Amino acid sequence: MASSPPTKRDQRRDARRQQFQQRQEERRRARERALRMKRLRTYGAIGGGILGVLLIVGLVTFFATRPRPLGAANGSPVDGIKCSAGEMLQVHYHANVRIYVNGQLQQVPAGAGIVEPNVPAAGPHLASNGATVCLYWLHTHDTSGVIHIESPTNQTYTLGNFFDIWGQPLSATQVGKHTVSSGQKLTIDVFDAGGHLSVYTGDPRKLVLKSRESIVILDNSPHVQVKPFDFAQAGLSQ
Repeated sequence: MASSPPTKRDQRRDARRQQFQQRQEERRRARERALRMKRLRTYGAIGGGILGVLLIVGLVTFFATRPRPLGAANGSPVDGIKCSAGEMLQVHYHANVRIYVNGQLQQVPAGAGIVEPNVPAAGPHLASNGATVCLYWLHTHDTSGVIHIESPTNQTYTLGNFFDIWGQPLSATQVGKHTVSSGQKLTIDVFDAGGHLSVYTGDPRKLVLKSRESIVILDNSPHVQVKPFDFAQAGLSQ
């Protein structure tokens, strides 16, 4: 028996069903799109948070580990060396350091290790600015490179100690503001109190300061004719 053709009522019902299914499909797709967007925002927030944390950690690590510029000592202890209100003369001797870069003598400043207020009436020394007048147990009075070691006790002081008080870096590849050029080598000639010359090959920071010792640091200065400092002419007996 042949089926009867659909009536207009059947056609309207089928059309409404089809429209309903289409609306349901569109709602399903909309929900899926909304869910995907929510996931993307969530992942983006998490990723942004992780990126932010990594950025903060990276910045903290960078600032914590980067070489920090040194400044002249301001009165606080340096390497355990104090800044005293007066000269400590229980142990008193002198050493000299000269620095040559590309054959040119570099000036070691007067007043390195002497802290005074920045006023003309404070005294004759060119010194680091600070709140109080004091002298570190290692200091200079002029630009001759003579280091005055004036200590309350008989202990070992090194060239690294003086550079730390001066506020300048010192290593096999760095002397103050000067970096040893690639392919060049830092040379350190040392004259003892008797004028005998030796070449120091160890860590420059660990070079011990001794009485009437002359230390000549040579950065790309092979033609400089080195000689010991004349302590007697400078009026220094020790």
